[in-house]
Amino acid sequence: MNINILEKMNKVPGGLIIIPLLVAILINTFAPQVLSIGGPTTALFKVGSSAMMGIFLLICGTSINIRQAGLPLYKGAVLLFLKCLAGALAVWVAGTLFGPSGFLGISTLALIACLTSSNSSLYIALCSNYGDASDAGAISVFCIKDGPFVTMMVLGVSGLANIPFAALLSMLIPLLIGMLWGNLDERFKQLCAAAQPLVIIIMSFAIGANSSINTVFTAGLSGILLGIISALTGIVFYFIYNLFLKKKSALGAALGTTAASSALTPAMVAQADHSLAMYVDAATAQLATASIITMITAPILVAWFDKRLKKRAPAAEPLKDAKSEESVTLSSPAAKGHK
Repeated sequence: MNINILEKMNKVPGGLIIIPLLVAILINTFAPQVLSIGGPTTALFKVGSSAMMGIFLLICGTSINIRQAGLPLYKGAVLLFLKCLAGALAVWVAGTLFGPSGFLGISTLALIACLTSSNSSLYIALCSNYGDASDAGAISVFCIKDGPFVTMMVLGVSGLANIPFAALLSMLIPLLIGMLWGNLDERFKQLCAAAQPLVIIIMSFAIGANSSINTVFTAGLSGILLGIISALTGIVFYFIYNLFLKKKSALGAALGTTAASSALTPAMVAQADHSLAMYVDAATAQLATASIITMITAPILVAWFDKRLKKRAPAAEPLKDAKSEESVTLSSPAAKGHK
């Protein structure tokens, strides 16, 4: 008997993260003793998020292609720079005006985790309709923002959070090991790609096992607001990204997404700076909500901007054809004979 649980989870937007997260929250709310019996059960499902994050970063590292060169490398670097810049600006504005507690129930931790992430899977899917091979290849650099490293770096550099250098290094080491091993061994890269869903499921469950259902309900409206903020940044990213490109693209708007995996980031950041622990539960629920909203808004934005670009392109095309026809006529032997 095969009921295809994994396949059904994949049909839900961000299902591999959101479903285990919610199941764990429900168990921890109504039967917390189940996850506190000790031994391998507690180690894996209650306090195993750090180990799972290490494996997740190693897996992310294997997807970075150091042999990628040319336009894909350039596009990936620009996309990564824009996400880092968005996080830095958000830290500066929100941190200066509101401090760590943020605004309207959205902590600065949640805001930064949201703006420094984006949905890589959705970006790749949109590339198939609105981009080319260089756009898809950009993910080999752009995926560095997956996981908490960029969020921790931005918070640490800003001084808003006390992130020790050792904590940043601890995030970077698994990423570098994965990058090196994945580029040297194609079979290991394939192994990591196959194992990623399992790691994400267990890590999501372990983080949810430290939260409660009350947090989910209280974070609902603020999570929707966070998703709207993230979606609106896609409009800004569209215009800024095209400043760096000769051939214009609608894919800049795809940066206005929140990765489902960003819901795991606050817990990792709080391990480096314990003063942020009070914001973790709400931020986790808000980011999960924002990821669902931006999965809906991003394709609509990208399609609209792509249509806008295509409407502009044909207007210049007939003029070009007319000029070429004129040049052919003037340069033909018949035209010369009439002179």
